[in-house]
Amino acid sequence: MGFYFLDLTQAMRIELNAIQERASIYTYYGANIRLENPKGSQINYQEDYQEFTRNIRRAVRRQVQNHKVAVLHLDIQDFFRSIDHSRLMQVLADQALPASRLRLRYDEHTQLTIREILFLIMRRSEGLPISQQNIVSNLLSHLFLYPLDCCVREIQMESNTSLTFHRYVDDMFLTVQFPNVEINENIGTKMLDISTRIGEHLSSNLGLTLNPLKTRLDILTSEDEVDELIERSRLVSFYRPLPEEGGEPPQETLNRAILVLSTLREQFRQRGYIDRIATNDDLALKQCFQKAVVHYTRSEQAQQQLEAVFQDWHPALMSKSIKVLVFLISRVPTALNTLFAYVCEGLRNPQLSLTIVHLAEYLMLIEEYNGEFNNEVSHLLKTSSNPYTHLLGRLVNPLSPSSNRYINIEDSCLQAHRSIMQQVRRTIIAERRGVHGLAYNHLLNVLQEWCFCNQQSSVTRNHYDRNHVVNWLESIAGHSEIMFVITIFDRRNRNTISHPGDESIEIAPVNQTEYEEHLAKLNHLLPNFWRRLPNC
Repeated sequence: MGFYFLDLTQAMRIELNAIQERASIYTYYGANIRLENPKGSQINYQEDYQEFTRNIRRAVRRQVQNHKVAVLHLDIQDFFRSIDHSRLMQVLADQALPASRLRLRYDEHTQLTIREILFLIMRRSEGLPISQQNIVSNLLSHLFLYPLDCCVREIQMESNTSLTFHRYVDDMFLTVQFPNVEINENIGTKMLDISTRIGEHLSSNLGLTLNPLKTRLDILTSEDEVDELIERSRLVSFYRPLPEEGGEPPQETLNRAILVLSTLREQFRQRGYIDRIATNDDLALKQCFQKAVVHYTRSEQAQQQLEAVFQDWHPALMSKSIKVLVFLISRVPTALNTLFAYVCEGLRNPQLSLTIVHLAEYLMLIEEYNGEFNNEVSHLLKTSSNPYTHLLGRLVNPLSPSSNRYINIEDSCLQAHRSIMQQVRRTIIAERRGVHGLAYNHLLNVLQEWCFCNQQSSVTRNHYDRNHVVNWLESIAGHSEIMFVITIFDRRNRNTISHPGDESIEIAPVNQTEYEEHLAKLNHLLPNFWRRLPNC
């Protein structure tokens, strides 16, 4: 039944997508299941969500040229828990093509079986289960809202051909283009009519309600306002730039970054502080990590530009985008030496700040670091019990005994892979803040990153998941060890529900005792795993 049902839903989605895209209606559910070619399936939501945000950005940027654009952001109240099972089965039956229904035996018995399974999981007649990847529930709910897509299509045909609709499960953006001369009051009235009609359709046909607290209308008239919308609405998750947002020669990319740096420096001089760096500015800086730009920063022209912008650069600005700023300033020896001196002084301060320690970590991991403040870190090890300080100490003295290690990872591995150290740092900081659920998640990320780096998998980091971890560890770990790894993943999934662009929602919080037990168990296992690696 499960195979037939997935095949049916995927066949329906293929049929429906072709109709929707011709009408500028784009829908996503976080995967692309290909039953005809299972190995070609994409079951990690980042790519789908990335395409969702890119298409919205592209549509709004295109429409705002010499026009006003109304952007209606809609959200459904308690969506997953509100889906009625009987309504879901009826919607799926209505969408199924007769040939598909006959070929896949999608009959009343199949519908009843699906409802029984859902009831067994949810213990009630409405709601879909929620988990970390959530692919099956996302697909079912995605299809459940297809009648809403049809409603939007009717609105589009009746009122405005410029309307576009983008939906990631229940996260929806509707855009409409208006002439510049249209007054905002009229635009607001027309968009209110659209949202009211959508709300009524959801209520009467699907038993759902729009969330008034998360429903928002923006009327945009310029590129600057588009940038503000992108930042405010979090349309930058898993960011990949559009051609018009950075698909450019490396010289232009660096020029944009230098403009951001110059603006930050001037704002700091005028006000004495910078509240935060805008999302788009941060993204402009991070584009410097492109290979072509990294190579270009070694050119004479680029180094002259960087020397000019980092002249009299105040170290307090380093925390605004620390990773990329350390990278860029490493291209300017004079500015880098000034920064080394600033960190040395900060490490000697009895009131040691986390920002200084954080900055020290990044500087100790660049090629240009030659032990400029090793003595200061060594002294801290004698006076501080902070596990983050001990983490830095392992970069100075890589022969620290395992009893002094916060995470029992071999020093050579920790030094070779900065990504592992960053995950350890995040674990320590979350634990010291007392947020043990978050610390637990970072602890699992340490394990996952350790496996990724040691396996040297052909799978990209974003697609390296629990299955890859378990499959690889089976070659070097025993049954009980594998069961612990599976358990730690499953416990993380019960700890948080991850929605793209939303804050994590704790449903079974990890307490301090449970966290420390898992930390101790993982520290016991990691050396065993390391000894069994082929190259050790």
